[in-house]
Amino acid sequence: MEVENQTRVTQFILVGFPGSGGMHATVFLIFLVAYVLTVAENVVIILLVQQNRPLHKPMYFFLANLSFLETWYISVTVPKLLCSFWSVSNSISFTHCMIQLYFFVALMCTECVLLAAMAYDRYVAICCPLHYASTMSHGLCFRLALASWAIGFGISLAKICFISRLSFCGPNVINHFFCDISPVLNLSCTDMSVAELVDFILALVIFLSPLSITVLSYGCILATVLRMPTGKQKAFSTCASHLVVVTIFYSATIFMYARPRAIYAFNMNKVISVFYAVVTPALNPIMYCLRNREVKQALKKLIPCQAMRSDSATVCVCSSTQSTYRQFCQGMMGNQTSVTEFLLLGFLLSPRTQLLLSGLFSLFYAVTLLGNGVILGLISLDSRLHTPMYFFLAHLAIVDISYASNNVPKMLANLLNKRKTISFVPCIIQTFLYMAFAHTECLILVMMSYDRYVAICHPLRYSVIMSWRVCTVLAVTSWMFSFLLALVHVVLILRLPFCGPREINHFFCEILSVLKLACADTRLNQVVIFAACVFILLGPLCLVLVSYTRILSAILRIPSGEGRRKAFSTCSSHLCVVGLFFGSAIVMYMAPKSRHPEEQQKVLSLFYSLFNPMLNPLIYSLRNAEVKGALRRVSWKQISM
Repeated sequence: MEVENQTRVTQFILVGFPGSGGMHATVFLIFLVAYVLTVAENVVIILLVQQNRPLHKPMYFFLANLSFLETWYISVTVPKLLCSFWSVSNSISFTHCMIQLYFFVALMCTECVLLAAMAYDRYVAICCPLHYASTMSHGLCFRLALASWAIGFGISLAKICFISRLSFCGPNVINHFFCDISPVLNLSCTDMSVAELVDFILALVIFLSPLSITVLSYGCILATVLRMPTGKQKAFSTCASHLVVVTIFYSATIFMYARPRAIYAFNMNKVISVFYAVVTPALNPIMYCLRNREVKQALKKLIPCQAMRSDSATVCVCSSTQSTYRQFCQGMMGNQTSVTEFLLLGFLLSPRTQLLLSGLFSLFYAVTLLGNGVILGLISLDSRLHTPMYFFLAHLAIVDISYASNNVPKMLANLLNKRKTISFVPCIIQTFLYMAFAHTECLILVMMSYDRYVAICHPLRYSVIMSWRVCTVLAVTSWMFSFLLALVHVVLILRLPFCGPREINHFFCEILSVLKLACADTRLNQVVIFAACVFILLGPLCLVLVSYTRILSAILRIPSGEGRRKAFSTCSSHLCVVGLFFGSAIVMYMAPKSRHPEEQQKVLSLFYSLFNPMLNPLIYSLRNAEVKGALRRVSWKQISM
């Protein structure tokens, strides 16, 4: 009977935030920006701690653990919330609900213990400064961090074991935007007193014990600081950031889980949950950056030389730790006026070989424009291709045309011209458009994989889920986010001084090649590029892999071989395009530098700047029956006329 009850409810419905389509679009953009900002902030904190030796201290070791935790903390709930704004059913399977609940509780419990460890670190630093190095050794810090993660995940496992044993036989509507403990327990149709008791006891242990340690530590810290004749402000400033973070986290958590039932309301739960699941992870890195002098100094070291305008003169202000740049910068008129143009070295080959390549690349470029133009024309003229899949394919064709046109014409001109210069402004514009179109293609490919996932795994709800409004919002979001991210890269480049040399060892203004010519520290740019690669390459690639894993699982359950072949043929073209694009891009930007010298980088760049845009329409034409059918119909109409 127990097994039968548990199988009655195979999925739950997450109510989320009810509202109109316009309100959903607004809230979606707010949460999307908050999510991207939070992940970017915490990744920057991790990289700062890793790359700056002054931050190789116990306090920042725990801070890096906290940032790593909060990157996953927000990723447990927000991606599902963002999907729910454009999904009709907002359903989540029982297994996925338990997994989400497990990781949410585990990361929350880990944060409680980790904050207590950070409070103990501050206690030792202020109350026992002479014993700090010996007490807070690397071994102890590692054990404290490991214990925090082990305790958090162990307590969560105990809670989930008791919750998952309950029977859920209806209703299946969770009045929340993720699977939290209380809303899930309320849906159980059996006695949940044991599960509630275990949850209550473990909550007391994991909340009150770390909170007591934190309060006791800060009580001792306060007593020590008050006894100091001088230096009170400096001593307290070392723990002010942590104190603010602790106050925000525990205030929201205690109000959520320990407030009286008289003020208990599910709508209030959602607001509070948003605060500690989204707002708090976004605020924590800001607190440590704005209120921590050492973190701010580490950030300043990444920007050693900044241009500041005073009347008509340009003054170069350098970081004190980069004094070698001071005289150099002050001798310059400005960041960009010293170098007005760059020299694109291109392919260092004989004139005859360059002439041959110019003809070959001209042919490839013409095929790229023709192939993608035909794809756009077919989708526009044939009403049978007016579906979400081909809507995204049209966007991909536009991206490929723009992508190739941004780089190839200048490359062809340089192959035939001895003077291979490009002025500063066109070079920066080329870099901006190159990054923007590359990011857009990543996101468009993700949207296309999601479209194939819905079409194969949820065919009966395909037209409802992938409505034209949803498709338009997804496409517009992809373009806007990509251009904003590219703008961030360009703004950071414009802050750098370029005073020589001016030879770019590439056939276009590729961002890494441009950064090599800067006469200031480019570590901040490299950190941002690495973080962008993680989110714009690995993030979308993971989503694509998850989509195709679900697609493969659904296809293997189809009984007939013909049905499996037909289902897989609808996404085989997209799978080939994804493999070509992500394979070359990841090798280019995330492989070890020693594995591909500059000449190999040019070949890789040529592959995904020219060959991919040329091959994409061919793949969709040769491997897609609908595109071939539309091409035959349009050709037949032209012949008949």
